[in-house]
Amino acid sequence: MSWRIQFLQSCNFIDYMRWATRDIKIQMQLHESLEMDIRPTSAAHGFGPLLIGMAMNIVDVPMMAIAMPGIGGDLDLGTGPLTLIAGAYPLMVAMLLPAGRAGDRFGRRRVFLAGGALFLTGALLSALAPGPLPLAGARMLQGGGAAAVAPQALAMIPQLFPPVAQSGAFARLAMTGSFASVCGPLLAGALLAAAPDWLGWCAIFLAEAALALTVILMARGQPSPEEPSMGGGSRPIETASFAALILCLVAPLSFGPAFGWPAPVFLMWAAAVPCAALFVRLTLQVGPAALIPPALLREPGFCWSLVFLLLAVSAPPGFFMVLSLALQSEPRLSPLQTGLVTAGFPAGVVAGSWTAGRLALPPLVRVALGISLLCGSFLLIHAILPGTTLARLWPLRVGMLTAGAAME
Repeated sequence: MSWRIQFLQSCNFIDYMRWATRDIKIQMQLHESLEMDIRPTSAAHGFGPLLIGMAMNIVDVPMMAIAMPGIGGDLDLGTGPLTLIAGAYPLMVAMLLPAGRAGDRFGRRRVFLAGGALFLTGALLSALAPGPLPLAGARMLQGGGAAAVAPQALAMIPQLFPPVAQSGAFARLAMTGSFASVCGPLLAGALLAAAPDWLGWCAIFLAEAALALTVILMARGQPSPEEPSMGGGSRPIETASFAALILCLVAPLSFGPAFGWPAPVFLMWAAAVPCAALFVRLTLQVGPAALIPPALLREPGFCWSLVFLLLAVSAPPGFFMVLSLALQSEPRLSPLQTGLVTAGFPAGVVAGSWTAGRLALPPLVRVALGISLLCGSFLLIHAILPGTTLARLWPLRVGMLTAGAAME
């Protein structure tokens, strides 16, 4: 099974690595094993940078949600500029599929290191950014680095481990992603509480830069298999057309609110039509070796999974940013207290994933149950948020925990 299919299935790695890992293991027809047989020391050493790199990418989103109120206050920003800053990172992360294709063509370890360097540069520039536009540009660099690191981490596991150990490696990668998503709000709150006033939210970017530097040094210092360029069936113009399509669809959602919905925003949406037509034409010409094989899109289960993941994953990042702004304005929670509240959501996702695997329910029943529980949780949060006080945060924590559990 082509690695490009794996990357398409794992494009929502930020919040739901468990779903992606399960699908990847099924597609690759890996052999399950009760223990992870990592006898070669080179495999064990080479796996460390992959785990830290994936955690680095995932932990950024919840940390930024906690930092947004401080950024808005220090730079005197309204909702529009904050939307631009918040959307810059996921805009570039959406380029996972072209970045994965670059790893197939130029070598996965090279692209992994380049992505880490790009993430490091973006984090340092973010810490030094004097205004919203430089900060948004630096965040785009970070997102580009994340888009390059994530697919290489997934694709290098089959190179490092024999088939009997690959299932355990994917499981550990998923566990690392879940741990990072839970720790992100807590780490951001602790950094903002401990940092001096003159440093403030810049401490978060400096911590991310230190993490990226660690990943680079570990990856450079450890032996890792490096495959020659394989070329593949898809052509650069096909990859470029797909990247342009994603850019034209997603970028207006960030630029529109920030700049008052100017005409170029709608022109970008219009430009998505010829980009899509070109991509479809090139895909049909290449056939099974295309970036997205046409046969894959004819599978109803795969298409429904994409629709479900789109609806389920697109809302939480924006929700967390708005909730963080609300909690730190009234009832004036500290960043650490806000992190303790919002950490309930990813913790609920982890707990829900463990529970869902032990419930023998039909898929439609599980989906209906999850949607009902999620709607009820958000209604609860909406009802109790206006009256939330520092002394009564437990109902909000319960609502966040339940909402996270409903996602599984």
